[in-house]
Amino acid sequence: MEDEGLSSFSHLAPRQTMIWLLRRQGLSQAEIGRRLGVQRQVVYEQLKTIEGKVRRALMDAAQANRLDIRRVDAVNGILEAYSHAYDVPVIVSFSKINGVQVWFLYEGRCDSCGQSQECLRLLKAEAEERGVELTEEDLQLKPTELGRRIFSIVTSR
Repeated sequence: MEDEGLSSFSHLAPRQTMIWLLRRQGLSQAEIGRRLGVQRQVVYEQLKTIEGKVRRALMDAAQANRLDIRRVDAVNGILEAYSHAYDVPVIVSFSKINGVQVWFLYEGRCDSCGQSQECLRLLKAEAEERGVELTEEDLQLKPTELGRRIFSIVTSR
């Protein structure tokens, strides 16, 4: 199951990425082991390493952006934080498709930002990887509104 996403995901080795994604899908350690042809104990050890790497990547991004960390979910690759500088909640996400991204959940100036289409592309990929169904109405939202929508679903699971 080697593809561009797995090989370019720099924080985790390809097999670690596969294990992490299978875990995020809700598979047990035993099931992951069966799928990969390894013992459950190997999966257990790898998950400890993987969760440490994911946690570190999330924490590093939060610290680099001077965020007040509220909750870290290394299993799902989500860190919830608060930006005192902007007085807004923030999500730091870790995904196979997008790597580490920082999402300031405020009413942005998307209409005047040259990055609006890129943000939409990243958010759609984030939703797809996390199994968040987007409606046609959702797809008409500005990136800041779409981000709030997606991450409210992800963090409530």
